[in-house]
Amino acid sequence: MMDVNNMLTLPRRLLAAARKRLGNGSKAPIGPLAPVDKLTYADWVSRYATIGLSERRRLIALQQKLAKHPIISVLIDAADASPEHIELSLRSIDEQIYDRWEAILVNPPADFRVRKGGTPVKVFAAKRSDRTVFAELLKAASGTLIAPMVAGDQLSPAALTAFALGFAASPDAKALYADEDRIDSAGRRSDPWFKGAWSPDLVLAQAYTLRSCILSRETVLAAASQDTDRWSLTNAVYATWLRLAAQDDVSIQHLPFVLYHRRADAPRAEPDAFTDTVRTSPLAGRHGLEIHSDDSGETGWRHVVWPTPHPEPRISLCVPTRDRHQLLSTCIEGLRHQTDWPDLEILIVDNGSVEAETHAYLNSLGSDPRVKVLRDDGPFNFSRLNNLGAAASTGALFGLINNDLAVKEPGWLREMASHAARSDVGAVGALLHYGNDTVQHAGVVLGIGVASHIHKGLPAGEAGYHGRVAVAQDVTCVTAACLITRHEVYQRLGGLDEQSFPVAYNDIDFCLRVRSSGLRIIYTPHAHLYHLESASRGLDDGGARRARLERDKAAMLERWGDKIAEDPFYSPNLSDKATDCRLAFPPRVALPWAEG
Repeated sequence: MMDVNNMLTLPRRLLAAARKRLGNGSKAPIGPLAPVDKLTYADWVSRYATIGLSERRRLIALQQKLAKHPIISVLIDAADASPEHIELSLRSIDEQIYDRWEAILVNPPADFRVRKGGTPVKVFAAKRSDRTVFAELLKAASGTLIAPMVAGDQLSPAALTAFALGFAASPDAKALYADEDRIDSAGRRSDPWFKGAWSPDLVLAQAYTLRSCILSRETVLAAASQDTDRWSLTNAVYATWLRLAAQDDVSIQHLPFVLYHRRADAPRAEPDAFTDTVRTSPLAGRHGLEIHSDDSGETGWRHVVWPTPHPEPRISLCVPTRDRHQLLSTCIEGLRHQTDWPDLEILIVDNGSVEAETHAYLNSLGSDPRVKVLRDDGPFNFSRLNNLGAAASTGALFGLINNDLAVKEPGWLREMASHAARSDVGAVGALLHYGNDTVQHAGVVLGIGVASHIHKGLPAGEAGYHGRVAVAQDVTCVTAACLITRHEVYQRLGGLDEQSFPVAYNDIDFCLRVRSSGLRIIYTPHAHLYHLESASRGLDDGGARRARLERDKAAMLERWGDKIAEDPFYSPNLSDKATDCRLAFPPRVALPWAEG
């Protein structure tokens, strides 16, 4: 099982080790800033990511103190590359501060000639395109660490040093990956991709670790015998990451530093071949996954469909409510008549409804054996109401459903159930839209306030920050407005906390307990519903409700402390003051080699 409780430790260990080696602290530079909304990525780079003479000296000092100085083989995918692009990549390798490297050009054009007096480089030209090619390439590489790149892209001067430091700080790691951006012919950098912690589901849907990465030789060798009809270096590296996604207890670490600059005019869509690579991956074969590619062809990202158990288990859905019968009926009728699942149990927990229309509607449901109505006339306590529903439920899967949800498409529950039934997953959340077709929920990020919904208000159809809304992935928390889990997980963890979190943050607390138990939480955009947030009870915007919210907030801080401060799946280079993934000024992590 993947260690979900130790995902921020490598950057911290790396920074601590750097400070120890250098004998003083390292922090991001401070100084007056223009208004944040006026700042650009160029401003961010100039303040926090420029490598000048002092940073080079610190990098040299850091690597000199390493106990081991492994050889790093940089493999450059040069298929169909121009001589100019090849030279760009070779020059960036030649400018590395780390000096224990070798460069290998893989499948350059037949007429390419190594420039005399240029960067030392080996040339590997595959004579076949079968699964033996990768193994032959590795025989030509002498490094214990393998760093792939694409011709035309460039490494940061600190890249190989940072990777060597990363492996020194985490010697059991199979692979490391870092952040990336794009660079044009004038050296202008743009479009940073600040990534989160390792997510096996995300790497199936999106090759987010493919660039700005380094792998141990043993990891690459283990994947070198994979079956393939048409070999390329880039495809082989992605297949290696997919092999890692199939492994339990694998150590994969993320370095939150921009170490790779992709060519500005490189294609943005992932190649079609990646879909076939996922289809033939160990994980797909083991679980019988269906792989669907992006229909538009604009991104190349994938919808990975997990199988549901056979026979399909009963799913119990708990819907707390109070009056607002029109809202409730829209939700319940969507569950009864517009949801594709053969064995459904709907538990309506009526918390003191007084309107005649509501009572009439609830009575009308008596003829449907799938529906049970439970009564609780006590003070509103969202946690207690859901726990009552769980106690009365008979399904193997259990869902928390707000009464202000509306079904958009029939397959939503099947998609969520396919993930919730997985043994390593503890909870699943959906993509929820407001009635005006903007995002209400696409996963919850800790540390923006206590916790906030990422990309709240983003128009429907937009993918969000590098696909954050559009692809399934690990997250730290999801909303209880639409959450599916296994009944045994819910009961084993004690359900929602009725005492400490009667109204707010109960879902955040539950999700943190899920992850602390070693289980993962998945957000999937392929389960899609409408949500009119807090319509049935109003917003926590004043008086007693505001005081109650503050009490719940204090309880969260007391219970979870540092875990709330930083979300492993949300980069410290992105702002904790907004939900739109804007840049952080300053970032919440310092480069170990930054001048301090």
